Amino acid sequence: MEAKRQSGIHIGIIPDGSRRWAIKHKVKRGDWSASGKVTDEIVRHLILKHPEVNELSIWAMSTENVDRDDYSRNLVYSLLEGKFMDLLESPIIKDKGVMVNVVGSRLGDVPENIRKLADEMVAKTKDNKGPVLNLCIGYGGKQEILDAVMASSRWLRKNPTIAKLHENVFERFLMVPRPLDIVIRTGGEKRLSGFMLYQIEYAELFFTDTLWPDFTTKELDRILGEFNKRDRRFGK
Repeated sequence: MEAKRQSGIHIGIIPDGSRRWAIKHKVKRGDWSASGKVTDEIVRHLILKHPEVNELSIWAMSTENVDRDDYSRNLVYSLLEGKFMDLLESPIIKDKGVMVNVVGSRLGDVPENIRKLADEMVAKTKDNKGPVLNLCIGYGGKQEILDAVMASSRWLRKNPTIAKLHENVFERFLMVPRPLDIVIRTGGEKRLSGFMLYQIEYAELFFTDTLWPDFTTKELDRILGEFNKRDRRFGK
Protein backbone atom coordinates (compact mmCIF):
# COMPACT_ATOMS: atom_id res chain seq x y z
CA MET A 1 0.00 0.00 0.00
CA GLU A 2 1.40 3.39 -0.96
CA ALA A 3 1.16 6.04 1.75
CA LYS A 4 -0.78 9.15 0.77
CA ARG A 5 1.18 12.37 0.95
CA GLN A 6 -0.73 15.15 2.62
CA SER A 7 0.22 18.69 3.41
CA GLY A 8 1.31 19.20 6.97
CA ILE A 9 2.74 16.73 9.46
CA HIS A 10 0.89 14.16 11.58
CA ILE A 11 2.72 13.31 14.83
CA GLY A 12 1.89 10.39 17.09
CA ILE A 13 3.18 10.33 20.66
CA ILE A 14 3.47 7.36 23.02
CA PRO A 15 4.10 9.18 26.33
CA ASP A 16 5.82 6.46 28.35
CA GLY A 17 7.67 6.58 31.65
CA SER A 18 5.42 8.54 34.04
CA ARG A 19 5.28 5.82 36.70
CA ARG A 20 9.04 5.27 36.61
CA TRP A 21 9.55 9.02 36.85
CA ALA A 22 7.34 9.16 39.95
CA ILE A 23 9.31 6.36 41.62
CA LYS A 24 12.63 7.97 40.70
CA HIS A 25 11.61 11.34 42.15
CA LYS A 26 9.79 9.83 45.14
CA VAL A 27 6.55 11.46 44.11
CA LYS A 28 3.59 10.18 46.06
CA ARG A 29 1.51 7.63 44.24
CA GLY A 30 -1.39 9.31 42.50
CA ASP A 31 0.33 12.61 41.74
CA TRP A 32 0.25 12.82 37.94
CA SER A 33 0.56 16.60 37.74
CA ALA A 34 4.01 16.42 36.11
CA SER A 35 2.68 14.23 33.29
CA GLY A 36 -0.27 16.52 32.75
CA LYS A 37 1.95 19.59 32.71
CA VAL A 38 4.32 18.30 30.03
CA THR A 39 1.37 17.17 27.91
CA ASP A 40 -0.04 20.69 28.04
CA GLU A 41 3.35 22.18 27.15
CA ILE A 42 3.91 19.90 24.17
CA VAL A 43 0.42 20.41 22.75
CA ARG A 44 0.63 24.17 23.20
CA HIS A 45 4.14 24.32 21.69
CA LEU A 46 3.13 22.39 18.58
CA ILE A 47 0.01 24.47 18.01
CA LEU A 48 1.70 27.84 18.53
CA LYS A 49 5.23 27.24 17.21
CA HIS A 50 4.87 24.54 14.55
CA PRO A 51 2.08 25.35 12.10
CA GLU A 52 3.51 22.67 9.80
CA VAL A 53 2.19 20.10 12.31
CA ASN A 54 -1.55 20.01 11.70
CA GLU A 55 -2.44 16.74 13.40
CA LEU A 56 -1.32 15.29 16.73
CA SER A 57 -2.34 11.92 18.15
CA ILE A 58 -1.54 11.19 21.80
CA TRP A 59 -1.97 7.69 23.25
CA ALA A 60 -3.41 8.45 26.64
CA MET A 61 -4.70 4.98 27.52
CA SER A 62 -4.46 1.62 25.76
CA THR A 63 -7.05 -1.16 25.60
CA GLU A 64 -4.87 -3.12 28.04
CA ASN A 65 -4.70 -0.19 30.47
CA VAL A 66 -8.47 -0.42 30.89
CA ASP A 67 -7.93 -3.83 32.54
CA ARG A 68 -5.45 -2.60 35.14
CA ASP A 69 -6.35 -2.57 38.84
CA ASP A 70 -8.94 -0.06 40.02
CA TYR A 71 -6.38 2.22 41.66
CA SER A 72 -4.21 2.50 38.54
CA ARG A 73 -7.20 3.08 36.29
CA ASN A 74 -8.66 5.73 38.56
CA LEU A 75 -5.36 7.63 38.54
CA VAL A 76 -5.54 7.86 34.75
CA TYR A 77 -9.25 8.71 34.82
CA SER A 78 -8.61 11.52 37.28
CA LEU A 79 -5.91 12.96 35.02
CA LEU A 80 -8.14 12.66 31.95
CA GLU A 81 -11.04 14.37 33.68
CA GLY A 82 -8.85 17.33 34.58
CA LYS A 83 -7.33 17.56 31.10
CA PHE A 84 -10.74 17.41 29.44
CA MET A 85 -12.04 20.19 31.64
CA ASP A 86 -8.93 22.25 30.87
CA LEU A 87 -9.40 21.73 27.14
CA LEU A 88 -13.05 22.75 27.30
CA GLU A 89 -12.01 26.10 28.77
CA SER A 90 -8.74 26.52 26.87
CA PRO A 91 -8.57 29.73 24.83
CA ILE A 92 -6.00 28.15 22.50
CA ILE A 93 -8.59 25.60 21.33
CA LYS A 94 -10.94 28.40 20.33
CA ASP A 95 -8.34 30.87 19.07
CA LYS A 96 -6.55 28.34 16.85
CA GLY A 97 -9.68 26.43 15.85
CA VAL A 98 -8.42 23.09 17.13
CA MET A 99 -10.66 20.11 16.42
CA VAL A 100 -10.47 17.53 19.22
CA ASN A 101 -11.30 13.87 18.62
CA VAL A 102 -11.49 11.23 21.35
CA VAL A 103 -11.04 7.74 19.93
CA GLY A 104 -10.85 4.22 21.34
CA SER A 105 -12.53 0.85 20.96
CA ARG A 106 -13.07 0.66 24.72
CA LEU A 107 -14.36 4.14 25.40
CA GLY A 108 -17.54 2.50 26.62
CA ASP A 109 -15.58 0.99 29.52
CA VAL A 110 -14.42 4.32 30.96
CA PRO A 111 -16.53 6.12 33.60
CA GLU A 112 -19.61 7.96 32.40
CA ASN A 113 -18.34 11.36 33.54
CA ILE A 114 -15.24 10.96 31.35
CA ARG A 115 -17.35 9.93 28.35
CA LYS A 116 -19.66 12.91 28.80
CA LEU A 117 -16.74 15.34 28.95
CA ALA A 118 -15.25 13.71 25.85
CA ASP A 119 -18.55 13.94 23.98
CA GLU A 120 -18.93 17.58 24.98
CA MET A 121 -15.44 18.44 23.79
CA VAL A 122 -15.86 16.64 20.47
CA ALA A 123 -19.23 18.33 19.86
CA LYS A 124 -17.84 21.75 20.78
CA THR A 125 -14.90 21.51 18.35
CA LYS A 126 -16.23 19.34 15.52
CA ASP A 127 -16.63 22.27 13.11
CA ASN A 128 -13.22 23.80 13.82
CA LYS A 129 -10.92 24.06 10.82
CA GLY A 130 -7.53 24.31 12.55
CA PRO A 131 -5.12 21.62 13.78
CA VAL A 132 -6.50 18.23 14.80
CA LEU A 133 -5.85 16.75 18.25
CA ASN A 134 -6.65 13.04 18.62
CA LEU A 135 -6.79 11.73 22.18
CA CYS A 136 -6.55 7.92 22.11
CA ILE A 137 -8.28 6.42 25.16
CA GLY A 138 -9.02 2.72 25.51
CA TYR A 139 -7.27 2.48 22.15
CA GLY A 140 -5.37 -0.37 20.51
CA GLY A 141 -4.15 -0.64 16.93
CA LYS A 142 -5.17 -4.27 16.42
CA GLN A 143 -8.69 -3.62 17.62
CA GLU A 144 -8.97 -0.53 15.43
CA ILE A 145 -8.13 -2.63 12.36
CA LEU A 146 -10.52 -5.42 13.38
CA ASP A 147 -13.33 -2.91 13.92
CA ALA A 148 -12.60 -1.34 10.52
CA VAL A 149 -12.65 -4.77 8.85
CA MET A 150 -16.06 -5.52 10.33
CA ALA A 151 -17.45 -2.11 9.40
CA SER A 152 -16.10 -2.27 5.84
CA SER A 153 -17.50 -5.81 5.47
CA ARG A 154 -20.95 -4.52 6.39
CA TRP A 155 -20.49 -1.71 3.87
CA LEU A 156 -19.56 -4.21 1.14
CA ARG A 157 -22.66 -6.29 1.84
CA LYS A 158 -24.74 -3.16 1.25
CA ASN A 159 -22.86 -2.51 -1.99
CA PRO A 160 -22.76 -5.95 -3.69
CA THR A 161 -21.76 -4.55 -7.09
CA ILE A 162 -18.36 -3.52 -5.73
CA ALA A 163 -15.88 -6.32 -6.35
CA LYS A 164 -12.88 -4.93 -4.47
CA LEU A 165 -12.50 -2.80 -1.37
CA HIS A 166 -10.18 0.09 -2.18
CA GLU A 167 -7.86 1.23 0.59
CA ASN A 168 -9.31 4.75 0.48
CA VAL A 169 -12.71 3.31 1.36
CA PHE A 170 -11.33 1.03 4.07
CA GLU A 171 -9.51 3.94 5.73
CA ARG A 172 -12.81 5.77 6.24
CA PHE A 173 -13.66 3.16 8.86
CA LEU A 174 -10.49 3.72 10.89
CA MET A 175 -10.69 5.90 13.99
CA VAL A 176 -7.78 7.98 12.70
CA PRO A 177 -7.75 7.70 8.90
CA ARG A 178 -4.63 9.77 8.21
CA PRO A 179 -1.17 8.15 7.99
CA LEU A 180 1.43 9.14 10.56
CA ASP A 181 4.56 11.04 9.58
CA ILE A 182 6.36 10.89 12.94
CA VAL A 183 6.05 8.62 15.97
CA ILE A 184 7.77 9.60 19.22
CA ARG A 185 8.03 7.18 22.13
CA THR A 186 9.54 8.38 25.38
CA GLY A 187 10.71 6.28 28.32
CA GLY A 188 13.43 4.19 26.71
CA GLU A 189 11.32 1.36 25.30
CA LYS A 190 11.92 0.66 21.61
CA ARG A 191 8.63 -0.85 20.57
CA LEU A 192 5.28 0.39 19.29
CA SER A 193 3.02 -1.70 21.56
CA GLY A 194 0.22 -1.69 19.00
CA PHE A 195 0.04 2.06 18.40
CA MET A 196 -1.69 2.91 15.10
CA LEU A 197 -0.49 -0.20 13.31
CA TYR A 198 -2.16 0.71 10.02
CA GLN A 199 -1.21 4.39 9.99
CA ILE A 200 2.44 3.82 10.91
CA GLU A 201 3.54 2.23 7.61
CA TYR A 202 5.89 5.01 6.45
CA ALA A 203 6.23 6.94 9.70
CA GLU A 204 9.66 8.04 10.88
CA LEU A 205 10.29 6.54 14.34
CA PHE A 206 12.00 8.36 17.20
CA PHE A 207 12.74 6.64 20.52
CA THR A 208 14.11 8.62 23.44
CA ASP A 209 15.26 7.49 26.89
CA THR A 210 13.70 10.61 28.40
CA LEU A 211 10.83 9.78 30.75
CA TRP A 212 7.65 11.57 29.69
CA PRO A 213 7.53 14.16 32.52
CA ASP A 214 11.09 15.21 31.59
CA PHE A 215 10.37 15.51 27.87
CA THR A 216 10.86 19.10 26.73
CA THR A 217 9.90 21.32 23.82
CA LYS A 218 13.63 21.57 23.06
CA GLU A 219 13.87 17.82 22.54
CA LEU A 220 10.72 17.93 20.44
CA ASP A 221 12.26 20.64 18.25
CA ARG A 222 15.40 18.51 17.85
CA ILE A 223 13.30 15.58 16.67
CA LEU A 224 11.44 17.76 14.17
CA GLY A 225 14.76 19.08 12.91
CA GLU A 226 16.06 15.54 12.36
CA PHE A 227 12.79 14.57 10.66
CA ASN A 228 13.22 17.40 8.16
CA LYS A 229 16.64 16.00 7.19
CA ARG A 230 15.40 12.49 6.50
CA ASP A 231 14.85 11.33 2.92
CA ARG A 232 11.32 9.91 2.78
CA ARG A 233 10.89 7.78 -0.35
CA PHE A 234 7.66 6.02 0.64
CA GLY A 235 8.91 2.70 -0.67
CA LYS A 236 9.86 4.05 -4.09
